[in-house]
Amino acid sequence: MSETENRLEDVEKKINAEDAALEEARRRRRETLGISRDVGGVLGTYASGSVAMGVVNDPVEDADGGIILDRRQYPSLGPDGGGDTPGNIVAELHALVGPAIREIWPKATVHDMKRGITVRMHAPLASGADPYVDIVVAMNRKDAPGLWIPNLATNCWDASHPQCHVELMLAGKRAPRRTRARVVRLAKAWNKQFAEPALSSFNIVALALECITTSMPIDEALLVFFDHAATSLAIKRTADPAGVSGPIKLESTKEVAVARLTAARDRLAVAIDAGDDPDAVAAELHKLFWTFLPEPLASASKAALADLMRQGSPRIRSTASGLAVAGAVTPKRSFGGSRG
Repeated sequence: MSETENRLEDVEKKINAEDAALEEARRRRRETLGISRDVGGVLGTYASGSVAMGVVNDPVEDADGGIILDRRQYPSLGPDGGGDTPGNIVAELHALVGPAIREIWPKATVHDMKRGITVRMHAPLASGADPYVDIVVAMNRKDAPGLWIPNLATNCWDASHPQCHVELMLAGKRAPRRTRARVVRLAKAWNKQFAEPALSSFNIVALALECITTSMPIDEALLVFFDHAATSLAIKRTADPAGVSGPIKLESTKEVAVARLTAARDRLAVAIDAGDDPDAVAAELHKLFWTFLPEPLASASKAALADLMRQGSPRIRSTASGLAVAGAVTPKRSFGGSRG
């Protein structure tokens, strides 16, 4: 295993979700979905998002799911029915879930969100994790794959296919599936270090589905991801992997997203090229995962010299003891003459 792989595994250990918090998130989702079925006319329920895909990081913040309404019970609802907007059915679900969930979680509160409701239990675990549950109200599309899901911001319905997204992430042989999940978790951790992340978690998943199709060492796989993401987003936004929704919106400008991904790719490439040099690898990976990996001692001066070498400076050369400045002399200038 390479030095870069070892360091990336150190990051993974820090972002791995706590088992107890994961199980609690799943339990809270099951309970909330069970109550939500009582709204009536429900064909079924589904799990979605990072917990369902197996790509959640610590801390475990939420578990996503949804109910699918039977259009025969709601003939006036949605684009394939009478065109009724989602506001009333979401309000009905909100009113139903609040009192019922408080019989289990006395401090629970229910809030509207863009796609349905958010249920917060206000009952943290010993670790501090307090997973909430997002429930989407959905209807099967009549003559097309996927679901109609609410957009309360515009009081309309959007096409989506959350079940397919989960199926795609969990499909295939175990080895490439595991590699892809590891890449997603590491990329999410990298992205979230920024005060204003450039990518949504879903965008990271979609990009990984496009480029991580075989098993490979994690350092190589993450490099493939950053390279593909930077190259792809420079051309166009990422397509919905289910082929149902429109292109995925960036959380920042394209220029910011591409610049960050390009820098991440280049830093990881330098770390990989450093082989088993622990100082060089540590210095580069600290720049990539600065909230997870400590800055190595004396890395500032070494990093400055390494930057000069990458820029092809003829004044920097390698020696047996490290890096040296070739032909270093004290700069002189005639203060009475021209600056040139």
